[in-house]
Amino acid sequence: MRKFDVKQLVICIVAVLAPRFGVAGVYPLVPVIYMTGFLSGVNRSLLFLCSIGGLLALAPVRILVKYGMVLILSTLLVRAAEWYFHRCRTAAASVITGAAAVGVTVIWQLMRLPDAAAAVAGILEGVFVSGAVFLCTRLSFLFLDWEPQGRTALPVYMQGGERLNGYADSFSRLSKTFAQMNRYKNDFTAEELSRMQNEVAGSLCASCDRCFTCWDAEDAPMYQILYRFLQAVQRGEDTDGSAGDLREHCICTEEMERQVMRVFEKAHLNLSWYNRLQENRDVIAQQLDAMAYIMEDCAKNEQDVTAAEGMLTAQIRFFLKEWGIVCDSLRILKRSGDKLELHMQIHTRGKRCVSVKELAAGIGKTTDHVFAPSRDSRALLGEKEARLVLLETTRLSASYGVAKAVREGEQVSGDSFSFQMLDDGRCLMGVSDGMGSGYSACKESEMVIDLIEKFLEAGFKPDMALRMMNSAMVTHGENNLFSTVDLVCINMDSGMAEIYKIGAAATFVRHGSQVTCIEDHSMPAGVFMTQQPARQEVRLEEGDFVIMVTDGVLEHMYVEDAEETVSEIIRGIDTGNPAQFARQMLEQVLLFTGGRVRDDMTVLAAGLWAR
Repeated sequence: MRKFDVKQLVICIVAVLAPRFGVAGVYPLVPVIYMTGFLSGVNRSLLFLCSIGGLLALAPVRILVKYGMVLILSTLLVRAAEWYFHRCRTAAASVITGAAAVGVTVIWQLMRLPDAAAAVAGILEGVFVSGAVFLCTRLSFLFLDWEPQGRTALPVYMQGGERLNGYADSFSRLSKTFAQMNRYKNDFTAEELSRMQNEVAGSLCASCDRCFTCWDAEDAPMYQILYRFLQAVQRGEDTDGSAGDLREHCICTEEMERQVMRVFEKAHLNLSWYNRLQENRDVIAQQLDAMAYIMEDCAKNEQDVTAAEGMLTAQIRFFLKEWGIVCDSLRILKRSGDKLELHMQIHTRGKRCVSVKELAAGIGKTTDHVFAPSRDSRALLGEKEARLVLLETTRLSASYGVAKAVREGEQVSGDSFSFQMLDDGRCLMGVSDGMGSGYSACKESEMVIDLIEKFLEAGFKPDMALRMMNSAMVTHGENNLFSTVDLVCINMDSGMAEIYKIGAAATFVRHGSQVTCIEDHSMPAGVFMTQQPARQEVRLEEGDFVIMVTDGVLEHMYVEDAEETVSEIIRGIDTGNPAQFARQMLEQVLLFTGGRVRDDMTVLAAGLWAR
């Protein structure tokens, strides 16, 4: 039952004042207000006392007796229905109240002289009472749950959320500090070239008898000659001209050239390590940025919109009342992706059970939202109070099928795939092709898919998850093995799909008889630190298919345009089963390869349908 508050007190006060309003000797507001509050969850004992108290204080004895009988009779009948059927719908309670008013009027007339006008007024009163109770009960639920001052959603902080926000701010600032420290270098500066020149002269010329002639004379040209030689080496130009000038002034020309190349190679190696250090700082900066993002998301991952969703709350409470379910508390939270989450403390009236799935479906029909029980919810609801969580689901659903062929001579495929539905209403499809074949390629592609899955499940956005994965693969760098990444993220409400590619083969989207080929040419994951995944968007509808393949499907078909051939194959497949779709597609591709599997082949197909 509802916790007693000011709004319930208002309804009780209105019940006290109802006898002040009468028309043609009848007072229909007395049973209307009473039964409205009775059905809406107002404290029934207090409501009855207020209604009787109002009659005692404001109505004549004749009205007190008549409407006292109406209240008592309607209460007994509604309670009897709740006891026998474990619920009493609003329509039935409205009819019971109206019939009680008419019945008491008829009895009243039989006890006195017949009065046709009074009998007609009593029948009209009963009709009015039935309609008014039915209408006012629905409005009263809205009145009791409406909170105009609470339209702004309130953040729901987890324990320690404010401290997490502080940590997130610190990580974000630290990330900016690392980013500002990075200064990549492509060439040597004039100062660095001068230091190389001094190093060469100091190691070779210091022990030479002609050092004074070459370096200490006022018109000695060795400074310019050696500097030009270093510049030519740095730019990758032909050094014959500079070497010729060097031979005219230096008796140790060959040794001088070897020394210059040694110093330059050492400086170039240092430059490479310097840039590698900057890359590692970039990795750290990205990871700190991601940590800051996920901390903020964890600290404030939901919003309490119970007060702002007064209409929705009223609809849910009214539905539960109609089903004979007592709702002790109801909270509506908004999750990421604007999905709603219902938290209820409820139980049934009497010893009966209700299917939680049917309850969720009924609430969905009433509110125009699609709800489903959470994974750990019970299957049945009984008379014992229980906590129930319902999650809003999506407009579309998806299922998938996969077909694979292992390269000839290998035991395992180097391709890996993933298909998962996230709690925020997104569907994720991923395919990774490890460079090479066998166990080593399988290990790399599995690592890529596993990293992406973990980042996405933790709450990262796809582009950030891909950047984190790429930075991890750059620092991993074992045996110089790399993997391609093909990722599709589908919003199952809007149907908008985001397609990300890192060195991956083409992706195909079938809409009716039309097939769209989406491709991109880039390097695999883990090659460059600054690599950004290519992103494209496409809108999907009910009945569409998304087909992802690895390059083994396209590279050995012995046709001029493999993408167009695969598109024709996809158009010709007539099935709505994703597993059969993937299998038939792979079988037809093998017809073009002569039955040979020269590289690992994977076909991942997913179909979309309305719920």
